[in-house]
Amino acid sequence: MVLILILMGVSASGKSHIGNLISQGLDAPFIEGDDLHPPSNIQKMKSGIPLDEEDRVPWLNAVKNEFINISKTSSKPYIFVACSALKYNYREFLRNVPDNNDIKVWFLYLKGSKELLQQRIIERKDHFMKLNMLESQLNTLEEPNPDSEERIIIIDISKEVDKIKEEILEKISMI
Repeated sequence: MVLILILMGVSASGKSHIGNLISQGLDAPFIEGDDLHPPSNIQKMKSGIPLDEEDRVPWLNAVKNEFINISKTSSKPYIFVACSALKYNYREFLRNVPDNNDIKVWFLYLKGSKELLQQRIIERKDHFMKLNMLESQLNTLEEPNPDSEERIIIIDISKEVDKIKEEILEKISMI
């Protein structure tokens, strides 16, 4: 059994940074969802144009295909994925894998206040997502609810990165 652990949330929630840290510490594969966007999506986001459903479908397909393919060749128990997965139906699509794949998909929702996310966007350099796009992502976000949605872990990102990492490692060890 391979656990696909999707670090989800809006821009600047720490999906890539935390995913990289944990995957390196566990010597586990890491998939950067942003790298799987077609150039047209990146250009739209750089221009401050929010993605629509038509833009997201091929990208979500690419993310899902990538983790399924890696799971077939990896000997590691975990694969970490950075992917916003803002809507319930996106998470359902990613969670629903064919039975013949010995994998389970879990979501680690990196949750933070709007103010914290804004500050992080202002401080980071060389990323295509700009401050004006945060509002669009927050409006699109359908926050996961562990009471009504399966395989969800909520992580408060207001803590230090080491504490976030420890919490994630503790929670995934109980899966």
